Amino acid sequence: MGRLLAVTSGKGGVGKSSVSVNIARTLNERGNSVLLIDLDAGMRCLDLMLGVSDRLIFDLNDVLNKNKTLEEAIIKASNYSFDLHFLAAPLKEKPDPAALYDLITYACTRYDFVVLDFPAGAVDDLYKALPRYAEALVVCNADAVSLRDAGIMGDSLKKLGLMSVRLILNRVSFQNMRRGITANIDEAIDGCGLRLIGVIPQSMDIYVSCCSGKAIEPKSRAAKAFVRIAKRLLGYDIPLMSYKKI
Repeated sequence: MGRLLAVTSGKGGVGKSSVSVNIARTLNERGNSVLLIDLDAGMRCLDLMLGVSDRLIFDLNDVLNKNKTLEEAIIKASNYSFDLHFLAAPLKEKPDPAALYDLITYACTRYDFVVLDFPAGAVDDLYKALPRYAEALVVCNADAVSLRDAGIMGDSLKKLGLMSVRLILNRVSFQNMRRGITANIDEAIDGCGLRLIGVIPQSMDIYVSCCSGKAIEPKSRAAKAFVRIAKRLLGYDIPLMSYKKI
């Protein structure tokens, strides 16, 4: 049985989708089979980040409505990662949670990791599709508004009974932390009440990657941050203190 990662955020604009893409990419590049699913119906963007928009024919609802099988609907984002599989969100109609649950359960028997990119915002009916073995990754920035919303999201996800709810701090400026403009890492953890799994620095490399549909420069600080997160997901002992030296 594969692992299910639900990437979410309490508010929009924190870089959640770029985190979803790069976690999927990094896990894939470390030898894991990975399926990345965009769940943001009507506001999909992962196809642009992956550079596969011109190849899209089918989407998630084609599979849920049994017009196509999962294997027929997926796209290989080979220009982004060597064997990353991707399933696009519907253009309009929201996915049915019951049908999505069945698909997720099936996909977890076929892949080492299934990564779900949820829409930003409060927990809604879509989260009913998550089995309890799902592992939630809550993405936020280090500002007060993002941290408050991440804490609320984390509490809502814990009430669903998920096996794990962890925090990813994204677009972190260590200069702003040192100047007291944003919360430092310890304050962010305390403010959210969530266990930290990764810190991703503010990076132009991520922005360029999202615009170009190509992978992040592998030697960049951002790419190395995603490698550390992937290693922690895979069970490696990567001390969190090391993030303060990024």
